[in-house]
Amino acid sequence: MHHFGQMPSTNNFVRQCAENQYPYIIQQGDTLFIIAYRLDTTVSSILRTNRGLDPYNLQVGQSICIPACPPNHNAYIIQTGDTLWRIAQTHGVTIKSILEANPSVEPDYLRVGQRICIPNCEVCLN
Repeated sequence: MHHFGQMPSTNNFVRQCAENQYPYIIQQGDTLFIIAYRLDTTVSSILRTNRGLDPYNLQVGQSICIPACPPNHNAYIIQTGDTLWRIAQTHGVTIKSILEANPSVEPDYLRVGQRICIPNCEVCLN
């Protein structure tokens, strides 16, 4: 049941994404380019992950799947005050290994909310 003036929504569910993906809910003003930039992925990767998605008809509240990190990597969301040095120390990896896993990351311009991939600690720094 819906109230006068409201459209019933068909997109109020979170899409079930594969293990190497995570759901993202379309927000007002989103485009695939903006989403890809914000989440450090590419438009083509989003389209490959969401077969049949119409990039010209995104709906606010619609759930799509975002490709996550490759095998042997863990996703990390940049927090206020993070630096690559601090992230590397916390996860027991090198800055170089983080940059190799995230070639589009600008080391001096980390964005809060940005997702990066951290390699699993094979030889910890301790």
